[in-house]
Amino acid sequence: METLKLNFDSYHRNGKKTLVVEVPYQEGMVATSEFCPNELMSGPVKLMAAVRGESLDDFLNDCRRQLTAMSKLDASDNELDLHIGGLMAVVMDHLSREKSISLTDLLRYADCFSLLLKGAGFHSSEIRAIYPSVVNTIIDLYPENILHPTGG
Repeated sequence: METLKLNFDSYHRNGKKTLVVEVPYQEGMVATSEFCPNELMSGPVKLMAAVRGESLDDFLNDCRRQLTAMSKLDASDNELDLHIGGLMAVVMDHLSREKSISLTDLLRYADCFSLLLKGAGFHSSEIRAIYPSVVNTIIDLYPENILHPTGG
């Protein structure tokens, strides 16, 4: 497995910033679950692999969609708020099109969010604390729209 170093340009009221995101890559797939708590990944299957990912193209598109949404946010006071706003915009867009979102898709968006935070210079320990908090907030906001692996 190799490591890809991807550059994303982030544009917002403070100007342009380049985020460098590093992800493990193999055979067209990137591993994205660096910051996802094991409890969120395992679900009802106790021996599920702890690494989740998506195709490189899908990952690039998911990250770019969050960055595009961030660029449209003007009233944010800090960089974390911009990133959370980008994640929320992508989740809300998904819900407007599909009316529901699988927990797997939500975690995929949260994975991109967390890797973009890392690329923006957030410390790994901060991201590990932020990730479950943000995911739980989204689940609490849209409990009827989250499709859990057990079907509920």
